[in-house]
Amino acid sequence: MNATSSHSRKLAPILVFFITFLLILFLSLPWVSAEEETKPKPKDWQINGIVAALDDGYDEVKGYALDKLKEYDTKEINKPEKIIDKLANILKDEKLDVRVRYLAAEALGKFGEAAAKYIPDIVNFLKDENVAT
Repeated sequence: MNATSSHSRKLAPILVFFITFLLILFLSLPWVSAEEETKPKPKDWQINGIVAALDDGYDEVKGYALDKLKEYDTKEINKPEKIIDKLANILKDEKLDVRVRYLAAEALGKFGEAAAKYIPDIVNFLKDENVAT
C-alpha cells in the first residue's frame, strides 16, 4: 500500500500542473487573435493638420504629429508624396531630436512602395552611431 500512495503523491503535482496549464490555455484563447488591427482611413483635413505640424519649429509638435500619423492607414492617404517628402527631410535633419527622426523613419517605412526611394536614407540613419536602436 505504501508503493501505491507514494506513486500517487508523485503523480498529483504533475496532474495539477497539466490541469492548470490547460485551464490557462482555454481561458486565454478568446483573447488571442491573429488579425491585424484595422486602422481608420484618414480624412484630408486630418492629414493637412499633420502636414502643417511637421512644418512646425518645435520638435515636440513634430513628434506629436508623427505619433498621430501612426493611427491611420498610410496606404489610404491621397497624394502621399508631399508627406513622404516632409518625412524624408525630417529624417535627414541632424539638428532635430533623434526621437523625432526615428519616428519619421518609422513612418516612412509604413508608406511601403511609395517611400521606397528613401530606404537608403533610413538605413544610413539606423547605422548612425548616435542613434540608439
